[in-house]
Amino acid sequence: MSDSCNGVRRVALVASIAMAATAGSALAQNGSTYVKATANIFGYGLSTPQPGGGGGGTLANVIALNAGTGRVAAFSAGGMAGWGGALVNGPDGGNFSNSTNIGPVGPISGYNGPLSGQLVGVFIEAGDISALSAPGGMSYPDLASYSAADYAPGLRQVFFIGDGLTGTGSGSIQAFHVPDGAGFLVLGIADAWGFNADAGYYDDNVGGYETSYVIVPAPGAASMLGLAGLLAARRRRA
Repeated sequence: MSDSCNGVRRVALVASIAMAATAGSALAQNGSTYVKATANIFGYGLSTPQPGGGGGGTLANVIALNAGTGRVAAFSAGGMAGWGGALVNGPDGGNFSNSTNIGPVGPISGYNGPLSGQLVGVFIEAGDISALSAPGGMSYPDLASYSAADYAPGLRQVFFIGDGLTGTGSGSIQAFHVPDGAGFLVLGIADAWGFNADAGYYDDNVGGYETSYVIVPAPGAASMLGLAGLLAARRRRA
């Protein structure tokens, strides 16, 4: 299917998400953004991303969040990205390296999990975070750990998003609980030499992921309505 057709369908998807979410609350957020494969998830708050070896790439995508507690996010992502000039995998990641193991950078956690080149995110609090210590990373011991129904990442803790479904291109919409105090959602890629070293080597990356998101402001009916709307839109698209 052509990229233009996919783009039209993603716009329709976001509209469906918005209708479902705003029916429960006027404060629901939704939108879409293109996350380049060069987007350095570890470079938040810097005038230029951490360079590392092989280049620091580009600044990651930053989405300002509406204030609230008990917020829940859901995502839909598609497209292709590649390393060394060739497009090789979608947002769930691929086998360019069968694992990723990158340490923390400043206040941002490291990332350790199966596959490589996947879409990842991190929630950041408002204000200056430069003096804060990095938290421990999320636990992704195997491929099954990417397929849970919901996740609760902490502040400054890099987390797997992939295509936003429990399977690769199929399954149920996953829910990501937004930590209280988060002022920003940052989207990008975790990269390094061979995906197993210090962060870096972004400059030879190509392609990226078109990413739609919806964030509902409170648990319960509003959250379920927003996520159900996203799932229904996915089913209609299929």
